[in-house]
Amino acid sequence: MDLKSIGLRIKNHRRLNKLTQENLAELVEVSPHYIYEIEKGMKMMSLPTLEKLSTHLNVSADYLLFGDTRFCKSENTASSSDRLFVATCGLSISERDHVADILEVMIPYLK
Repeated sequence: MDLKSIGLRIKNHRRLNKLTQENLAELVEVSPHYIYEIEKGMKMMSLPTLEKLSTHLNVSADYLLFGDTRFCKSENTASSSDRLFVATCGLSISERDHVADILEVMIPYLK
């Protein structure tokens, strides 16, 4: 298991959800330093912590562990049948920003 990749996915989704490490730590009931260590790939979280992270970051535990976009989920922002969400949920924040820039240019031409 690649702890650095797991940590990066957690960090990216924390940022997508506009959460600080402190905010996420409070939601997950761990210390901010523990979130830092997980995001840096220094520590592996327990199963209960993984479950809480998955819930509060709105992604599946499978996605956090393995990075497979088939396991992305969102109860509040999109359904699993939303092709745009599924296509972009595994991207980093900067990659999603690039997609958003392209869409902002294209959308007026679709109307």
